[in-house]
Amino acid sequence: MEHWQQIIARGNQAFTERHLSAAESLYRQAISDVWPVWYHCAFVCCPPELSREEASLPTFCLSISIQNLAETYAQQQRWRRCQTTLRHGLNWFEQMLQRLDGDHPASVAVLQESAKLRAEYQAACKRYKQWQLSRAVPKGSYLH
Repeated sequence: MEHWQQIIARGNQAFTERHLSAAESLYRQAISDVWPVWYHCAFVCCPPELSREEASLPTFCLSISIQNLAETYAQQQRWRRCQTTLRHGLNWFEQMLQRLDGDHPASVAVLQESAKLRAEYQAACKRYKQWQLSRAVPKGSYLH
C-alpha cells in the first residue's frame, strides 16, 4: 500500500497544479496497483490473520482511486468517462457485496464505499445535467 500512497500523492499534486492528464495517468496507475490486492482479498482469499482495518485498506484505496480519477474526468468536462468510471467501480463493489458474508472483515468497508460511489455517481450525473443546461442556447435565440 505504500507504493499506492506515493502514486496517489503524486496524482493529487498533479491535480492541484491542474496537470489533469498527468493526474489521470497516476490515478489509473493507482487503480492498477490496488485492484489485484482488493480482488484477491475480496474474491479469492482474505488472509485470516488480517485485522478488520488491514482487510479493509484495499477497499478504501480502490474507492479513493476511482473517485479521484472520476473527478479528474469531471474537471476536464469528460462527463461520460467520469460517469462510466464511477459506474464500473460501483459495479465492482456491488459484486463484492453479493459475494461477501457478514463475517468478512472488509464487509462494512465495502458497504460504506459502495454508498460513497453511488452518491458520487448521482452527484456527477447532476453536475453533468447542470453543465448541459449552462451550455444550452435559450429558446427564442437565433443564430445568424
